Amino acid sequence: MATVTLAPLLLLSLPVQQVRFLALFLLAGYCLVRMLGNGTAGTYLRFDWTACRVALPGILLRSAIAWLAVAGLVWWLYPDQFLCLPQSSLAFTLLIVVGYGLVSVLPQEIAFRGYAGWRLDGLNMSFVPAALISAAIFGWVHIIFGSWISAVLAFFAGIVFYRTYRASRSLAAVWVEHTLFGAAVFVLGLHHLFYRGPSLDQFASLCMGNP
Repeated sequence: MATVTLAPLLLLSLPVQQVRFLALFLLAGYCLVRMLGNGTAGTYLRFDWTACRVALPGILLRSAIAWLAVAGLVWWLYPDQFLCLPQSSLAFTLLIVVGYGLVSVLPQEIAFRGYAGWRLDGLNMSFVPAALISAAIFGWVHIIFGSWISAVLAFFAGIVFYRTYRASRSLAAVWVEHTLFGAAVFVLGLHHLFYRGPSLDQFASLCMGNP
C-alpha cells in the first residue's frame, strides 16, 4: 500500500518523462511475468475479440458520452484549447492517438485491469468494492501529471473500464474503450492534463498557433 501511495508522488517529482514511461513498462512487465508464471494470464489477460465485438455497442455509447463530457469540460475550463491539436495538425493528432493506444493504454490495461483483477479476485471481493479499489489506484497513479483533475477523471474512467473488463472478460474490449476515451483527451484539448513528455513543447506550439 505504501508503494502504491508514494510511487506516483516520486514519479511526479522526476523531471524526465521518459523515466515515467519506463516505470509504466516495468510495472506492466512485472505484472505480465507474474501472471505468466502462475498461469493466470490466459484468464485475466485474454484478448477475446468475439467478446469485444459483442461489447462494442456499449463501448461506443459510453465513449460518445465521454467525448461529450470532455468537450464540455474543455469548453468550460480551457476554451482556448478546444480542438487545438486536430486544427493545427490532423496527421500529428492521429499519430498521437494510435501511439497512445499501443504504447500507453496496453501496459496500463495489463497492470490496472488484468493484474488488479487477479489480485482482487484473490481477496474474494464483490464487484463494487473491487471496482472502486481498482479505480482509486488507477486515478491516484495519474497524479504524476500534476493535476487533481487528471486523478479525478481517471478515477471515474477507471470504474467504467473495470466494469467493461469484468462484463466482457476481455482485455481487448477495455483496451479499445480506453483508447477511445484517451482519443477524446487529445483531440478535444485535455492533453496537457494527461501527458508530459518529449512532444509537449510541440503540442504547446501547435495550440498557441491557433487563433
